[in-house]
Amino acid sequence: MLPQLEQDLPAVPRPPEVEWSLATRIGFRFAFSYFFLYIAPGAVGSLGVAEHPGSYRAVFSELWQQIVPWVGTSVLGLKGSLREIPNGSGDQLYDYVLILCIFVTALFVTAVWSVLDRKRKSYQQAYQWLRLFVRLNLAATMMIYGASKLLPMQFAEIPLGRLLDPLGHLSPMGLLWSFMGYSRAYSFFGGAGEMLGGVLLIVPAFSTLGALVSLGVLSNVLMLNLCYDVPRKIFTIHLILMAVFLVLPDTRRILNLFIFNRTAEPSPTVPLLKDKQLNRGVLILQYLYGAASLALAFYVCYAPAVRNQERVAAPLRGIWSVEQFVSNDVPMPLLVTEKERWHHVIFDAPDVLTIQPMKGNLQLYALKLGQDGKNLTISSFGDPPMEGAFTLVAPDPDRMSMTGHINGQSISATLKRTDLSNPSEFLLPNRGFHWVTPVPRWR
Repeated sequence: MLPQLEQDLPAVPRPPEVEWSLATRIGFRFAFSYFFLYIAPGAVGSLGVAEHPGSYRAVFSELWQQIVPWVGTSVLGLKGSLREIPNGSGDQLYDYVLILCIFVTALFVTAVWSVLDRKRKSYQQAYQWLRLFVRLNLAATMMIYGASKLLPMQFAEIPLGRLLDPLGHLSPMGLLWSFMGYSRAYSFFGGAGEMLGGVLLIVPAFSTLGALVSLGVLSNVLMLNLCYDVPRKIFTIHLILMAVFLVLPDTRRILNLFIFNRTAEPSPTVPLLKDKQLNRGVLILQYLYGAASLALAFYVCYAPAVRNQERVAAPLRGIWSVEQFVSNDVPMPLLVTEKERWHHVIFDAPDVLTIQPMKGNLQLYALKLGQDGKNLTISSFGDPPMEGAFTLVAPDPDRMSMTGHINGQSISATLKRTDLSNPSEFLLPNRGFHWVTPVPRWR
């Protein structure tokens, strides 16, 4: 391993300091200020998770939560909600105002810095530290996004209920999740590209290649987020800016090699520190950081991926059509106008019961199955509050009765298992892959 480390270390003396142009110096100061303000307290527009009280990120968050609402209401005159809600959306109004605040703050820091440090010719060494800071953060993000797809965490298998949901009822984001969840191979392929970019970014010699791979993958991610209304637009744009920042110094060399058919000279190496042994230590720490980030990415994604694959037991799992439905001792006919009558009951995930009424959208309930598999309780996820309890009786594997109540309303339903292997009813899970396709199958 040591010979390889020696190859990665500078073998020549530090190159003489080159005077940067005024625009380059100002650009560096702004990039340094902006990336520090954006990354250090926790990336804006990412997962939106709550910070631990007392942590430095929580201190930054509390500070911005005092500033952002005031800027939004008093300066910008905005009327929407300016509270940061950790609900998984990274494109809340709060986030956009926060980005503006960070941008303005970075401009102010750049102006003050330019006045106080106006005699400095360049920031070659500080620039290398900034590259290291941005590179490691981008690498860790690419790894966790890659792991979330290599393991079926981000895009799980399409739930059975989605097979009954009309296409027009899906949100653009729901359509994208169904598209990605349908093909495990395609989701894995996308994760492999993200993981490759993250791993290459850890190795200094491959950092430009890793940034190029990440830039290509993230460009596709951004288009998906824009075209399918996924609330990760702010976050993805900033990841692309990080990749561009890392590629920018080598742009001319890349164009010479791939476009203009010219010689591409190696880029000069500027060490992080003057001492060679300290540089070796920093390099080892980078590799350790990469290994820890890789392990953490798979660790974080493993448990949710396992939960995504959990299903109720085979005898119960399936789509059940409701042949007879009695509510408060009154039989209800099989009419499409009956909003209260059930059309299908779906058992799939162990903690969710899905009911499709004759008219309207799918209704999801929190499910608790008894240990005997014959008794269950359900409750609504939101308003209006709804609770129920039922007993299941299955005289044979394909028929079942469901008797109980919901909010005091007695319900009795006779269920029949739907054949999911019938291509005439469910083409999507049964079509499969064909090398030879005489006629395109649109429907």
